[in-house]
Amino acid sequence: MVPNVPREELRKSLQDHFFHTADRLADDFCARVLPMLKAQEREDLTGYEAKAIQYKIISEEADPILLRHSPFYCETGTVGAQSDGAGRFHGFTHAGTWCRDRAEGKYHALAPELAERRSAQGSELLYLICGCFQDDMQHFFFNPRPVLKNGLSGLAERAKEALKTADTEEKAFLSAMLEGLYAVKRIEEKFAAKAARMAEKETDEGEKARLLRIRDTAARVPWEAPKSFYEALETLAFLRTVVGALEGVGYNSFGRPDVDLWPFYEKDIEEGRLTEAEAEELICAFLLEWDCRYDHDMKMVGYADHELENTYTLGGCDAEGKPIYNTLTHLFLKVTREEKIIFPKIKARYSSDSPKEYLDDCTWDVVRGTSVLLYQNDEASIASLVRAGRTVEDARDYIITGCWGMMTYGNIRDDHGNYVNILKPFEFAIHRSFDKMKKVGLTFETFDDAEDFEELYARVVRNCRVLLKERNRMTLEGKPLWHKLNPMPLSSSVLDDCIGNKKDLSNGGCKYHDEHYQLVGFPNIIDSLLAIKTLCFDKKVVSLPELLEAVRNNWEGNEVLRQMAMHAPGWGDGSAEVCELGARFQNDLYALTGELETLWPGGKVNLGHLTYTEIRFWAEKTLATPDGRRNGEYFSQGLTPSRLKKIPAVTSVVESLRALDMSTLGGNTVVNIILPAMQNGMTLETAEAFLYAAARSSLGSLQLNCASREELLDAQIHPEDHKDLIVRVCGFSARFTALSPEWQAEVLSRNFYEG
Repeated sequence: MVPNVPREELRKSLQDHFFHTADRLADDFCARVLPMLKAQEREDLTGYEAKAIQYKIISEEADPILLRHSPFYCETGTVGAQSDGAGRFHGFTHAGTWCRDRAEGKYHALAPELAERRSAQGSELLYLICGCFQDDMQHFFFNPRPVLKNGLSGLAERAKEALKTADTEEKAFLSAMLEGLYAVKRIEEKFAAKAARMAEKETDEGEKARLLRIRDTAARVPWEAPKSFYEALETLAFLRTVVGALEGVGYNSFGRPDVDLWPFYEKDIEEGRLTEAEAEELICAFLLEWDCRYDHDMKMVGYADHELENTYTLGGCDAEGKPIYNTLTHLFLKVTREEKIIFPKIKARYSSDSPKEYLDDCTWDVVRGTSVLLYQNDEASIASLVRAGRTVEDARDYIITGCWGMMTYGNIRDDHGNYVNILKPFEFAIHRSFDKMKKVGLTFETFDDAEDFEELYARVVRNCRVLLKERNRMTLEGKPLWHKLNPMPLSSSVLDDCIGNKKDLSNGGCKYHDEHYQLVGFPNIIDSLLAIKTLCFDKKVVSLPELLEAVRNNWEGNEVLRQMAMHAPGWGDGSAEVCELGARFQNDLYALTGELETLWPGGKVNLGHLTYTEIRFWAEKTLATPDGRRNGEYFSQGLTPSRLKKIPAVTSVVESLRALDMSTLGGNTVVNIILPAMQNGMTLETAEAFLYAAARSSLGSLQLNCASREELLDAQIHPEDHKDLIVRVCGFSARFTALSPEWQAEVLSRNFYEG
């Protein structure tokens, strides 16, 4: 093996490039190549032809970068340091976004009424779409398994064979795919040639050995299948950046490395080509490659300032349902712990069958105030995927991408940024926002004249139906334009089974055809309904119109009534009334999704409860609600209980989550929990007991922090003493000291459970 370089030297080399050079190179490349791409524009240019041109020109013009001390070749020199491949992510644009930007104007020209309505509805925060009518910007997964098995050349051979029986449109798709595969090969060869040139001039023997290994490996991999652990790990690194540069969209998962890389590791160990210590150093170099792309102390102010959209999934189970915890699982967690890695984000799958050693490895740092992973509950996740129509084997092989995106491995293209804000029609109805209803083209029933709670509840559900059907219309009418304007044939090459079906992932080529809607506002609606039920119909403290008028006045002059609303039963308190209403509302929402259509046969719309930094930015534009929330105050993230409900025991939260049918949550759920810090008595055993209990509930994604309010407050005053205090924020982690005062206040406003 090549001698290892000290970790600090590698870190410095990577940071020097990513902090000072990468963005300038990407900007220069874009300024030079984008005019070349635009010069190819013509009126009759199809989406497949445009994408093939993009693949070809970028690969021909790219001058890849090899970073000193790094064993990997993956920097194309065409994309900014923090970009995941998506255009305009973190303000970066690159040449690979030409096709998507070209398509955006055509969307509006081909469906002007739909585009105008979608714009109005988006501006009023009814839903989020990271694109025009579907997410064609990011949240993608480039499945590495076919490449690890047969190389890109194996995919090219399949595409050539499929061409023999293809019709005109299928030929356009497959031909563009082949152009993309050969573009990747072209960049691979450029890396090999550059490494050879650099090795000739290198005087440091260790560095020369690294360059020669890159030269020899890049001459084959990933066009040919990798043969060693190093080559397989390199394949993951290479595909992550090169495909994004060519396709112009964001990719956000390395899959399941402790599963996918295990055969390579095991064979290398058995045949004496690799030691565990050498594997650890390769994993360290791999993780530093991504973690060194941004400054951990950079202030988090905006929507996604500390988001790099880099993830991988560990643990879980195999096809037979047996827990996975192997040497690679341990090494990824060990290096993350030792090097204080924040990106890539770890998605740690677990269940009530998970071995304690695995949970120890996952939880060791969390109980010490360093929370850099997401716990994903296998029991809820697999049950919901099976009910959604996946085979048991596919369901057991799921991954978590992005923040909380739950998908089976390599056989579906679905968007997990589809936030549908059911709290908005609730707000419009309460505040009688008829002008906004007119603007968005939707009518929601108001509540003042509801004679009893059942009538009120029925109106809430009917309003949700209106919103869900309208969001569904955007998909059914707008999504058919996708494959015509901005198809993704290179990405399609690795998905089951776009080549066999001769169809792009944007045209129904994948095995599964589901959509996912992540709902926003479930806890606030439950709490509001219970406040109304308690105060207006059970105790008759106030009439419904009087309560709603107090809400419309932002509770001004009605503080006593507001306090009564806040002290009514609420989501997370575990009471029978709360559990019954929560289960009822969830089942009704699930029934509503059953009324929705998918574009291609066999699909269904799955619902989940997820929210990103919208808990602040959307909440700031949301008026008061009957749960006691004032104008602009935070709302709940996913299924997290409201901050207005001071629930002392976390077991009450788990009890509420158990009330929901986990199999109805195919879109996943997220809950924020803050347990006591280690200095306040938290132990590994206590934290793991909570995890085992949560595994038997509908909780999907758990964002667990172990901290005390006192420690966080001290970190505001003495940040230099708390550099390792890393908190799970919203789908990502960050140093608490790097958060803006507004985001620090958001974390401090959460429920701190006593036990």
